[in-house]
Amino acid sequence: MDIPFIIGQILGGIAVVLGFINYQVKSREQVLIVHTATAICFTLHYFLIGALAGAAMNFVGIIRNLVFYFVGKKGKVPKGWAILFAIILLAMGIIGWEAWYSILAVLGLVINSYSMSFSNPNNIRKSILVSSPLVLAYDAFAFSIGGTIYESIVIVSSIIGLIRFKNKKP
Repeated sequence: MDIPFIIGQILGGIAVVLGFINYQVKSREQVLIVHTATAICFTLHYFLIGALAGAAMNFVGIIRNLVFYFVGKKGKVPKGWAILFAIILLAMGIIGWEAWYSILAVLGLVINSYSMSFSNPNNIRKSILVSSPLVLAYDAFAFSIGGTIYESIVIVSSIIGLIRFKNKKP
């Protein structure tokens, strides 16, 4: 293994920690801030391990999260933004196409992009239970150790967050 690959895997580990924190925070704004930090780590991680589809789509995710943070009024993002970013993610997935398994990451991140426009953090957590298994499969094929661990933990963390905040208003 070369140094960039090792550094990439370390950044994946940092993203794992941020991912766990992400689904334990209470507000939509906090979710977006921590999710942006996670996406930054994963963009660098995927780039350094040579998984360009994952890097490209996570880069778009950084921009999407920042836009959603600033355009969301009272926690609501116009669905047009979510659709725009879903289309951009689809395009980036095509541009960064690696192999047949790239479609798994594309589908997972398109679903995730749309869900980040939800105003209720619990609805975001619920959508993660659909998108994360797709990205988990991509990570396994791309040999993203951090990504595989991250998606596994995110699934469990989302379930914990759903239980923890079940009857609480966002």
